[in-house]
Amino acid sequence: MTPKEMTAVRDKRMLAALNMEKPDRIPIMLSGQMYFKFIDPTMTISDWWERQELVEENLIKAAQLPILDEMDSVPAATGVPMDFMQQNFAAMWFAKMKVPGHDIAKDALWQIDEQGPMTEEDYDTIINKGWGVLKQELLNRIGFDPEKLPQPDSEYMGKVNEKIAALGKTSVGMAGGLLPMPPFETLSGARKLPKFFRDLYRMPDKVRAALDIIEQEEVENTVKAIKALPGVYGFIGGTRSGCDFISPKVFEKFYFTYYQKVVPAMQANNVKTWFHMDGNWETFLPYFREFPKAQCVWDPDHVTSNIKMKEILGDKMCITGNVPPALTSVGTPEECYKYAKETIDIFGDTGFIMNSGCSVPPNAKRENIEAVILATLGQPLNK
Repeated sequence: MTPKEMTAVRDKRMLAALNMEKPDRIPIMLSGQMYFKFIDPTMTISDWWERQELVEENLIKAAQLPILDEMDSVPAATGVPMDFMQQNFAAMWFAKMKVPGHDIAKDALWQIDEQGPMTEEDYDTIINKGWGVLKQELLNRIGFDPEKLPQPDSEYMGKVNEKIAALGKTSVGMAGGLLPMPPFETLSGARKLPKFFRDLYRMPDKVRAALDIIEQEEVENTVKAIKALPGVYGFIGGTRSGCDFISPKVFEKFYFTYYQKVVPAMQANNVKTWFHMDGNWETFLPYFREFPKAQCVWDPDHVTSNIKMKEILGDKMCITGNVPPALTSVGTPEECYKYAKETIDIFGDTGFIMNSGCSVPPNAKRENIEAVILATLGQPLNK
C-alpha cells in the first residue's frame, strides 16, 4: 500500500475505536516522544530542546523500526523553540519550568516549578473584571509576556509533517492544540495547591463565584481553539483532582461543573473530549457516565483500575492504555507482554486503544515496547 492508502486504513481503525465500533484490529497509540533514544541511546532529554532536528529525525526513524512500525500514531514532533514550550506549558499553572541541561541534569525530566502568584484578593478581580484580565496580570507577575514568545517555524514544521505523512500513520488527531485545563486545576497552580485547598473551605462561595467566571471564559476559548485548529478530539488534562486528592462533595461542587459545560460545547462542534486523567479516578468514574456514548475518550496514566474503568465506562466511551510506564522501564518483555494481553482480555477489541499509561518514559526499553505491540497484534513474543 502507498502511505496515503495506509493512512486511510489507520484512520478507519482509529475512528472505529473512538466511535465504540469494532476495528480491523486494536489501534496502537503509544504516547510520549522519548523513543528517539531507541535510535541513539547516548541522547538525553535535553536534546529535546537543544538538538530539535536530530530528535525529530530519530523519532521518524524509530517509527520505521521493525515491530514499532505497527504503531498507528504519529511520532511526535516539536517544531517549537524551547522558550515557547517552557512558557506555554508551564504557564498553564502560572509556573516556570526547570529545563534539562539548563536548570537540572541533562537526562532529568523537566519539572514544573510552581510560583503561586495569585492572592486571595485576586478572586475579587476575577469576579469583577473577568478571568482574562487577571490571567494576563498573573503571567506578568512571573515574568512572562505571551506577546513576545518565539513562535513555531511553520516552514520547518511543514517539512517535518511531509516526512511524517510519508510514514502512512493515522491523521486522526487533536483539535485546538493544548486546550485550557479545568479551572480547578488552573487555580490550584495559580494559588499553589495547599493554599487553594484551604480556600475551598475558608471561602467556598467566593471560589465558586470565580470558577463560574473562569469556566465560561475557558469554554469560549476552547470553542475558538477547536475552530481555529480542526481535529477529531480535544485534549483536556486532569491531574490534581482524582479521588486521592479531593472528596466527592468537592468534586461535584468545584470541579465536575466544568466538564458539564465544556463537553457539550465540544460535541456541538463535532469534537470528542479526550480526558487525559492522571492519578486515581475510581470513585469519580460514575459521574462521567452522563456524557453521550462515544463522545468522550478515557485516557488514564495506569493508576486507575482497568477492571473498574471497564465496568463503569466500558459501554460509554473509548478507553486507552493502560500499560504502566514503570513496567516498560524496569520490567521484562515477558511481563510487558503478559500485562498487555491481560489488558486486552479486560477491554476487548471494541472501544479500546492500546496505549501507555500517560506516556512512554525516556528510559523505556525497546524490547518492552515491542512486547506490548506484539501482544496487541496477537503475535508470539520474539525470543
